[in-house]
Amino acid sequence: MSILATNPPLNLLQQRITASMRDCQRDFKVTVPAILNWLQEAASQHAAALGVGLQALQALGVTWVLTRMSLRIIRTPKWGEQLILSTWPSGIRKRLVAERQFMITTDMGETLVEASSEWLCINLSTGKLAPLPTDVQALALPNTPNFNLCKRTIPQDVTSENAHYSEIFKARKSEIDANNHVNNVHFANWLLEPLPEAFYFDETPLYFDIEYKLPVKVNDSITAMVWSLPENAFLHRLISNDGKLVALAQSNYSQPKNETL
Repeated sequence: MSILATNPPLNLLQQRITASMRDCQRDFKVTVPAILNWLQEAASQHAAALGVGLQALQALGVTWVLTRMSLRIIRTPKWGEQLILSTWPSGIRKRLVAERQFMITTDMGETLVEASSEWLCINLSTGKLAPLPTDVQALALPNTPNFNLCKRTIPQDVTSENAHYSEIFKARKSEIDANNHVNNVHFANWLLEPLPEAFYFDETPLYFDIEYKLPVKVNDSITAMVWSLPENAFLHRLISNDGKLVALAQSNYSQPKNETL
């Protein structure tokens, strides 16, 4: 039974979406970056409807930044499926971190994706962390459903300095968003691109967990590095040209059928 059926949050947004061809890869299954794009859009629209959207916050001299997103994929959505995306604010931690949950289901109530996210406010003038506005803190209602997926631990260390797979990217103008830095969805594209084809194309993602550390500006050079972990998992890092950690992620996949690594 859906978590929303047993304990629906008061501040709940539900949208109908259709998995389009541009969201899918060659197996007609929706990609992880496409799912992240759905979630980002739903969060943006819901925050705006609640009076705490990006434009409202920028008028106060602050802006939203996503710092953590954790996906659990029970079944990958397929091209043409009619889906229901639900999202709701789920709490405030230490007066600085706003939590938001997501769920993607079919019309028949089958849960396909669950996700948790964490957001901060940044002062536009100083670039430093800012307290959450009062209106945001008021959205923290008691007993709100929370998947707590952001409590998962992403390994900080790797067994070797040399990545098993890597690629270099240059941030393009088309990747810059309303905060004047590369949108978080493009981070996911970079992180996943170096994966072996057996995983990228043919295998089912089970989890994708990402921590965003630093913003990326247009023309910045970024190296995506991937290490293989036990049990069909991978550790991903984005490293700036001056050696700083830009993002850290872990992905977990089903057992590959076409290739043994």
